[in-house]
Amino acid sequence: AFVTGAAGFLGRHLVERLVDDGWYVTAFCRPEDRSDLLPPGADVHLGNLLDPPSLQAALTGLRHPVVFHLAGNTTTWSRHAQAQFRDNVDGTRELLAAAERAGARRLVATSSISAYGYQPGVRLVESSASNVAVKGDNYGKSKRAAEELITAADRDGRLSTVILNPVNIIGSYDAANWSRQLILPLASDRLRVVPPGAATWISVHDVVAAHLAAVDAPVEGGNIILGGVEAGFLEVVQTIAWLLGRPAPTRATPASVMAALFAASQAKAALTRTEPELSLAKYRRATGNLLVDDSLARTTLGLGRTSLTTMLAETIAWLRTVGLLTDAGRAAVRPPRRR
Repeated sequence: AFVTGAAGFLGRHLVERLVDDGWYVTAFCRPEDRSDLLPPGADVHLGNLLDPPSLQAALTGLRHPVVFHLAGNTTTWSRHAQAQFRDNVDGTRELLAAAERAGARRLVATSSISAYGYQPGVRLVESSASNVAVKGDNYGKSKRAAEELITAADRDGRLSTVILNPVNIIGSYDAANWSRQLILPLASDRLRVVPPGAATWISVHDVVAAHLAAVDAPVEGGNIILGGVEAGFLEVVQTIAWLLGRPAPTRATPASVMAALFAASQAKAALTRTEPELSLAKYRRATGNLLVDDSLARTTLGLGRTSLTTMLAETIAWLRTVGLLTDAGRAAVRPPRRR
């Protein structure tokens, strides 16, 4: 296996699973990545997708590898749009060429549900038309453009590919996404708002299992949406509070207040020329309703359905293990109604 983005949140989990399952794994990481956290069984190669010689050197000697393309620039700041397109689109183009030269058996690409654009309340399926060109953020646009390159490579007979579109991923090794936005602020009494929207949440372990199943799945050249548990942000925050033993919020922040906070964040960013605390992408995610139909993933890949409580509990336990969460919490309060 050849894994890009191997030192990232999802990448570490995938590499560990591959090594445990007996794969020979080449982990492709940038020099600044924490590749030292990868298991000893992984063969780490440093480079960059935009540096073809380093990519080619890492693939040299591999016979018909399965390529897992996890690397991606996930910024939501429009000021970094050009760099994001280079990383996500040009980087994918270089990888496709290198994978073809290596005679890759299959390329499993990790895209995002964001590639379908912003469609709150619409239950997305694989065949749903994407409105990302007019209502998506730059991240979604770049992922959609990368998907088009991957689909073309499959259609032209150059590579066998599968594109996976996961929803919000939760699990250990996440120190920068939902841990930073929800868990750590709540643990330290710094959570100022509870978003009024809802979303679909998936365990990182279910995502990894789907990647492995996609290697030999009887599908080719298309998308597979990886869904999970549907829950509002209020329920997510209440579950976190229960797991931490802290008082749980009883109401979400009104949409009107969120709109005012978004406007203030944009104004401050414009004046200071710094990244806004609440970007348009984050605002839409916080106030929207992300729904998907993952029937194809469940029937074709055997996609599991880990409970919200289980995936959040694992994340919190890991945060404590690495010292990012040191408060043992207060007395337990009433648990959430479900999950």
